[in-house]
Amino acid sequence: MMAKAAELGEYQGKEGQILFTYHKQTGYIGFIWAMVAVMVLETAGVSYLLYNWSPILHWIHLILSFSVILFLIADLRAVIKNPIMVKDHELILNIGVRPRVIIAANNIKEIKSGSGYQEGRKNKDVLDLSLISFDDPTFEIVLDLPIVDKSMFGKTKQITRIFFSVDDKTKFLNLFSEQK
Repeated sequence: MMAKAAELGEYQGKEGQILFTYHKQTGYIGFIWAMVAVMVLETAGVSYLLYNWSPILHWIHLILSFSVILFLIADLRAVIKNPIMVKDHELILNIGVRPRVIIAANNIKEIKSGSGYQEGRKNKDVLDLSLISFDDPTFEIVLDLPIVDKSMFGKTKQITRIFFSVDDKTKFLNLFSEQK
C-alpha cells in the first residue's frame, strides 16, 4: 500500500502519510460562510430588539450567538487543515472538530459506495462523518470488528459501519483495493 504513495504525488504528506481532502466538492465552505453571514445579521437585529426589551436577554443572546459563530469558524478551519490520512496501515478520519477515528487497515472488511446512507444512517452501529447531509457520502466502510467511538459529550458506542466523503474517490479506492 505504501509503495503506491509515490504515484499519489500531491496526496503525499510527510513521513509516508497519504492525505485526502474531503471538503472541496461538498460546498461546505460556502455553506458555513453563508451561515456565519446570516448569524451576524440575525445577531445584530435580534440583539437590538432584545436590548430595548431586556438588556440581560440581549447579553445572553449576544454571547450565545458569538459562541456559535466561533464554533462554525473553528470547525471550518479544522476541516480545511485536517485531511483524511493513511499512515502506517491505518486510516485516520479526523473530520473537523468531531472526535478522531482510527481504523486499522486489516479491520476494513469492505469499502462500498455510500448509496446506502439514507437507510443506514439511523442505525446505532453507524458513524456518520459526512459534512453536510444534502448528498450521500462517497464511501461506506464496513468493519470486521467493531470499534468504540466516543462522541463530543463523552457517550461511547460500538461502530461497525462508517459513512464519509473523499474528494478524489478513485485514488482513495485504488489505494485500499491494492491492499486486499
